[in-house]
Amino acid sequence: MSCCAARSPGRSLLREYLQARILAELQRAGAMLSLAFQGGTALRFLSRYSEDLDFTLERSTHPFDFRDALRAIRATFQQEGYGVTIKLKEQTTVKSAFVGFPGLPFELALSPHRDEALRVKVEIDTNPPAGAGLTSTMVRRHVLLQLHHHDRASLLAGKLHAVLHTKGRDFFDLLQRSWLAITQSHAAQPCACANRLARPDADR
Repeated sequence: MSCCAARSPGRSLLREYLQARILAELQRAGAMLSLAFQGGTALRFLSRYSEDLDFTLERSTHPFDFRDALRAIRATFQQEGYGVTIKLKEQTTVKSAFVGFPGLPFELALSPHRDEALRVKVEIDTNPPAGAGLTSTMVRRHVLLQLHHHDRASLLAGKLHAVLHTKGRDFFDLLQRSWLAITQSHAAQPCACANRLARPDADR
């Protein structure tokens, strides 16, 4: 599959729809009591398309079981007739899962390959750096969502860290968030930024 095909408007819209549905199921399962939405997709749902759903575990007083949440996601989609696969990795501090929808791109005429799967990655940092500000926003993007997320200053701090350690997509996010910070008077959260840089896994 070519890069252009992977980012075609139809495929991007399908991924966004599935991301919104997964967020809604996490919300319905009570996961948002413990998790805070972060990263590029948080910016997309609050204004940019992103590949992954990234969260931090912020409220340890609310029990959270990643496997239970994934089972709830699988059950909901299967009840609606979707084929669903889940590949889970939870051996590290940052736990992740790929929620796959085999055959869906072909069914929607987005791919000539019958067995191709569209996958949404869900990632949870279970030991996030301290200092992030938290807030909630109601958004309607395919479904109605009450998103518990890092505030814009903390999102900017996270992206500053990512630019120093990772990839070019983060530079685009940094420019967009910097503009939001300037126009909406949000400076990068210095405490959150410093704590991120001090992490042993800062270059993961």
